[in-house]
Amino acid sequence: MRAAALLVIFLSACGALSESECRSTNWYQLGKLDGELYGSRAMIDQYSYRCAAFGIKPDERAYMLGWDYGNMEFRQRTGYGGGPD
Repeated sequence: MRAAALLVIFLSACGALSESECRSTNWYQLGKLDGELYGSRAMIDQYSYRCAAFGIKPDERAYMLGWDYGNMEFRQRTGYGGGPD
């Protein structure tokens, strides 16, 4: 479990995904982590670009649902943006 969490952190930090990662990523969890780490910067476009090279389209809906939740956590923690809407 810890190794999987570290992998997600690494992937979110660099935006680089392999073909197997594009196929097996939990898009909600990755979006949530990106929202918690990067605040106002969703990275789905970067993931879509990388995964398109393998003919794979990320689950943008799941990613953005996770990102919204993670972004809310980021704003509450940092005070950036005034907390939840």
